[in-house]
Amino acid sequence: MRLRACVICALLLIGGGVADAQTSSNPALRAEEAVGQLDMARALLEAAPTASDRVAALTQAVRGFETGLTAIRESARIALIREQAILAGLEAEQERLGELLGVLQTISRTPDPVLLMHPEGPLGLARAGMLISDVTPAVAAEAERLSARLRELEDVRGVQTDAEARLAQALVDIQTARTALAKVISERVRLPDGPAADPVLLGVLSASSTSLREFAEGLSSLDVKPAPTSGFVSAKGSLPLPVAGNAIRGFGQADLAGIERSGIVVATEAQALVTAPSAATVRYVGTLLDYGIVVILEPQADYLLIMSGLNEVFVQNGEVVTRDAPLGLMGGDTPAFDRADGGQMRQETLYMELRDSGEPVDPAEWFVIDSVSME
Repeated sequence: MRLRACVICALLLIGGGVADAQTSSNPALRAEEAVGQLDMARALLEAAPTASDRVAALTQAVRGFETGLTAIRESARIALIREQAILAGLEAEQERLGELLGVLQTISRTPDPVLLMHPEGPLGLARAGMLISDVTPAVAAEAERLSARLRELEDVRGVQTDAEARLAQALVDIQTARTALAKVISERVRLPDGPAADPVLLGVLSASSTSLREFAEGLSSLDVKPAPTSGFVSAKGSLPLPVAGNAIRGFGQADLAGIERSGIVVATEAQALVTAPSAATVRYVGTLLDYGIVVILEPQADYLLIMSGLNEVFVQNGEVVTRDAPLGLMGGDTPAFDRADGGQMRQETLYMELRDSGEPVDPAEWFVIDSVSME
């Protein structure tokens, strides 16, 4: 009976020696990458007060923190997934490990004289000894495999703990950078340096329009020439999104209410910075219909880039902005790190339309949209 148990134990050990499936990303490496990005953002924030262009320096700092925060959350998420996989594997092997321990305990409790006896005589004893000697390396390999999994479990939990501490500090730093950016922009003496529509006409147009399309067409009919800018059309297909995030609804795709809109929806972090993807003239800033705050840019004649969902704006009508110039911030409150979900948050949404000569075109053909996740 004991001999049969040893054979079963050996077969179980061999069958269970397959390595666990690894996740596609390493949480520790992802965390190192995030630390580097956060350190660079802090350096930009510290150097901003003496920078020749404080707005540009602070904008880069905010964007750096956003990238670093995304990376640190991603490392925590990967660590959480790996932790769950390790725990599930250990739980699934409880019965097998229990049988292994039972066999080992049985062997350890068997008196030496009994071990020297075998019903089939010396030949049977020799065969049993060979089986046990085969099992011993397998037992050692199993113990090492189990030890490695426990060490990995400790490592991924360490990544999560470290991510929690770093994320807490980074949230303080990014809020400092956002506040500093808003303050610097508010203190600038700015006058519209491009042609601006009559504010009274804009107000009337805004109040009388029944749709975003109607407002955009009315805005174009005001015949206000945009400031001369270039490079927008030639950059088609390579323009950066105005805000860091993932597209969750595509061009012309119906929302949960069944309404089809002529733009895309980008899910982003709370208080994320919105920047100009191209040099442009600000044609409109204000509330409109049920879109909330709307910012409309004219990067080139006959093109309008319409964005809604911002909570705070830094620009005004007629202002000419450069590429990557800060336009405003999304709304919402940045939550604290939650280990249960790896700190992943996508609270706010930016709606974006692009119109060419009054007709909506698919922004996906113009902008670089990575990791698109459509609802």
